[in-house]
Amino acid sequence: AELEKLEKNLHKSQKKLDEADHQLKKLESKLKESKKSFKNMTSEAERLKASLEKAEAVLNGAQELLSKLGGEKERWDSQCRALDEELHMLPKLSLLAAAFNVYLGGSPEDERESQIQKWQKILNVQDAFLFQRFMKTESQLLQYKAEGLPADDLSIQNSIVILETSQVPLIIDPASQAVEWLKTHLQNQQATVEVTTLAHERFATTFELAVRFGKTLIVTEVDKVEPMLYPILRNDLMSAGPKKTVQVGDKQIDWQDSFRLYLVTRDTHIALPPDAKNLINEVNFAITRSGLEGQLLGVTIQHEKPELEEQKSKLLHQEEEYKM
Repeated sequence: AELEKLEKNLHKSQKKLDEADHQLKKLESKLKESKKSFKNMTSEAERLKASLEKAEAVLNGAQELLSKLGGEKERWDSQCRALDEELHMLPKLSLLAAAFNVYLGGSPEDERESQIQKWQKILNVQDAFLFQRFMKTESQLLQYKAEGLPADDLSIQNSIVILETSQVPLIIDPASQAVEWLKTHLQNQQATVEVTTLAHERFATTFELAVRFGKTLIVTEVDKVEPMLYPILRNDLMSAGPKKTVQVGDKQIDWQDSFRLYLVTRDTHIALPPDAKNLINEVNFAITRSGLEGQLLGVTIQHEKPELEEQKSKLLHQEEEYKM
């Protein structure tokens, strides 16, 4: 009886042990699941933390950009107002540039400045008008200087008149600096350039061929305007089917639109008849006191302080890039 009692107790104890063991395994399983869930939640927390830091960085960047754009808006508004003013003044400035091109090429610097000021008063243009700045960019002017053009304002203005005039220019060039620059510039533009004189025995033939094949002809040592040049100066073109022709001497010559004629003289007192003067645009490179000062200053700076000229060129190039 005692043995049966003990066996019964043992059985009960074994049953309790089995239940406890089952409960333990159940708890271990839950613990394992909890650890796995904790690990996943920890990883998610790290990911959320990284995302939050990234979002904060983007937000800070956006706030910084907005603060900068606030200043940019003011600058853009200011630029828009300035552009509106320039657009409003553009017709008047264009009129000044056209008048300069047509009427002031043969005048010395002081007369040019005086006449421009008179025209500005008539047109109610308050700011100083700079012909070269209006017509060309700084990079183009630097290119002209690199090709051998003197650095004074008179020479720069004259070069623009030569290149932009619709009439044939008569270039008064006592020092022959302008014609040397012109030849270099035209050759850099891939133009076919020929140089001759009115007194050359083959001038008529050279002139005819230049017109026929669209060459650029520079006639030096001009002391008068030959009659055979008048049809060209007047632009007396005739249409013959799809072609254009012009009278040269006693011949009717095919015309090419690429033909260009430049007349050059070293005579500062050249006297032309009124009918010829009306057909050409006189461009005077005769050196004035202020022009000579400008040239000498440029040469001195280039010789004594070449780094300043180089720095100026770089700054002007940068300015042009920023404008673009």
